[in-house]
Formats: sequence, C-alpha cells, structure tokens
Amino acid sequence: MAGFYFQRHARSASTMHSPDLGTDLSRNSFVVGCLAFGGIGTMFGAILHVVVLIGGPEWIRFVGAPESVVRSAREGTWLAPVGALSIAALLAIWSLYAFSAAGWVRPLPLLRPVLGLIAVIFLIRGALILPFLGRANWSAPFDLFVVASSLFIFALGWAYAIGFWGRVQLP
Repeated sequence: MAGFYFQRHARSASTMHSPDLGTDLSRNSFVVGCLAFGGIGTMFGAILHVVVLIGGPEWIRFVGAPESVVRSAREGTWLAPVGALSIAALLAIWSLYAFSAAGWVRPLPLLRPVLGLIAVIFLIRGALILPFLGRANWSAPFDLFVVASSLFIFALGWAYAIGFWGRVQLP
C-alpha cells in the first residue's frame, strides 16, 4: 500500500512535482524543507504515541496525558489504547499530507485545505503554552516535557503554515 503513495527516489529534482497543481515545487527548497520538517516531526509524534502506549501507565503520565488515560492504561480499559492509536493514525496521515505537499508522495485529496487546517490546529495547540512562558514566577515547578513538546508543536504549526502558504502561491 505504501508503494502506491511513495514516488521513486530515482527521479531528478527537476521532475519532482505535484501533478495536481502542475508546478515544480522543488525550486523553493525552504518550503520543501519546512514541509519535510513538518512531516518528519509529525511522524515522530505518531511513533511516540505508540511507543508510550507500549511503555505503560508511567510513560503515559510522563507525556502529560490526563489522569483518566493513565488510569485506563493501568486498569486495561479501552480509553488509553484507542485514544493513543487514534492520535497516532491521525498524525501519520497528517505527515503524509506534508510529504505530498513537498512532492515526495502522490497528491492527496484536498491537499491545500488540509495543510491549512493542520497548521491552524498545531499553531493553536502550540500557542497554549505562551501564557505559561510569560509567567513571572519561574522558580515554581513546571513540566519540562509539556513545555518542550508545546514549543515543538508550535514549530510544526509554523512549518505546515509555511508549506500551506507555499502551495497557495503556486498557480
């Protein structure tokens, strides 16, 4: 199935394009680089959700999951695995959209609007940390993983936004 989506790497940069737009995106290496960062980072997030699920309740707690999800993992109910695997699947699909926009995989349906939606979701999620960063009392304890992951998600949002803007600029 993956072979259906992935184009051959033997193609030269001059032939790399997205047939849905009929324009060579490879000329704008910054946009392609942002889309690559977004796709790879999002795939990393998908893999992380699976690994954390395998790691068990303590790993789930470490990544900042709500107590109900940690309890679900401890008790063996469906909430933790269904939630983690659903998020992992969604993130994997989103990474395919970034790779498609970069011209690395075949064009996916609704490419531009989906890229824009992903950018908005990641930017909003990442921006949730901004009030925390502006706090006055840095001596109070804080969760470094939550801060770092939020900043990473914010960077992913900008990568998808730049990729979206690069696709919108194409004729």
